[in-house]
Amino acid sequence: MARALVWMLLGACTHAAPVVAPSPPPPARIEITGGDCPSTAAARDRIAGVLAAHGATHGDLAIRVTATGSEPTEVRLVVERGSGEAAGSVGLDRAYTLAAADCTSAPELLALAVDRFLSAFPEWAGPPPVRAPVAPPARWVEVTAESAVSSLWAPIGIDGQAGAIVDVGGARDRLGGSLLVRASLPQAAGNGSFQQTAVLAGIAYRHRAGAWALRAEARAGAVRVTGMGFTENASDWLPWWEGAVFGGRAWSWGSLGLELAASGLRHVATTRDGLVREDIPALRVGLGGEFQIR
Repeated sequence: MARALVWMLLGACTHAAPVVAPSPPPPARIEITGGDCPSTAAARDRIAGVLAAHGATHGDLAIRVTATGSEPTEVRLVVERGSGEAAGSVGLDRAYTLAAADCTSAPELLALAVDRFLSAFPEWAGPPPVRAPVAPPARWVEVTAESAVSSLWAPIGIDGQAGAIVDVGGARDRLGGSLLVRASLPQAAGNGSFQQTAVLAGIAYRHRAGAWALRAEARAGAVRVTGMGFTENASDWLPWWEGAVFGGRAWSWGSLGLELAASGLRHVATTRDGLVREDIPALRVGLGGEFQIR
């Protein structure tokens, strides 16, 4: 008894679930209204035969025959899409004027019109057209070299920078990180001068609008300020942050334009005796460029 129960349980566990065949699509609709000319049954049978001959019995079609009840009889034949995104799209629209003697042959006339239409446009015999899915924008990693030569304001000076941006995105919008090194020419301070060297990392957003390239960055890091030409020279590292924007003309290899960088910090370069004080420039305006590497 126990052995029989085990075999029954095994059989139940290994019994395959029945496969349910997918249901066929609904048949094409044939709607005939308006009276006895043409004969509703005869016209329906003849049009259904044409659909079967073209493999369109289950096509996405709505075939409408509308007739007036007076003589001469005005008959209108319309073939349109029955569902989907193209529902209501008209493929055939014909009007006929029938005398009483024409009513017997009218089903054949309607069937012939549908037959010629499906022969000329066989795509109407199939399922509704499906709009191709829109492919998502391509996304890839890009490495870009950036550089700029800028004028420093308050006090006046010149510096240059070089760095790289590694970002990801599509052809229009990209987001990533940046790293750059910047050095200035010595700037006057009393009887000597001071020089700045900065190392900054940041977050960069880039946008391509037609022939124009735009970039916005938030940078942070440190700047080394070094005294030169004094009796005793010294240097120091200072924290630094800034925002930068770039806009320029874009080409396949990169872009050239203007860059503006500004900081809210107000550092001061000061000699040890306190007699010489110069602001560390917080505003830069100059020419910049981007050069695609990969």
